Amino acid sequence: MKEGGRSDLRSEETGLDSIDAAILRELCTDARIPRAELSRRVGLSAPSVADRVRRLEDVGIITGYGARIDPTRLGYSLTILIRARPLPGEMKNMIEAIRETPQIVACDRVSGEDCFVARAHVRDVAEMEAVIDRIVPFGATNSSIVQSSPVEERLIEL
Repeated sequence: MKEGGRSDLRSEETGLDSIDAAILRELCTDARIPRAELSRRVGLSAPSVADRVRRLEDVGIITGYGARIDPTRLGYSLTILIRARPLPGEMKNMIEAIRETPQIVACDRVSGEDCFVARAHVRDVAEMEAVIDRIVPFGATNSSIVQSSPVEERLIEL
């Protein structure tokens, strides 16, 4: 067992071995890493690494590649969390409003009192109000401004 009581993933549970885990960690750190460098870091030939990456993609473990962007550098000075609960019969309309609001970059359907928790980036409080106003006709909302993110999005333990 690892420190803190968590055990390592076993290959029979996940189909991953330590090399796959190393490949995933490296790709999450830098998805643009050249295959030759990735091969060197995980200790396999470039063709073997390419095969493993292709398999991880084929089975849906790797679902895509992308750039991480700092919204503040694009003028979005506020990140807000919007908790939303649709009125009876308004679920589809609320989902559509959330999907069609470009400032909303992520949304999860959750258990508990609220049905949705959405994350949005806005330039100012006036834009925050406009985003919320798109959702309010379909139910109740409660919003919070993110002050900081002490834990940035990260790879789950492998």
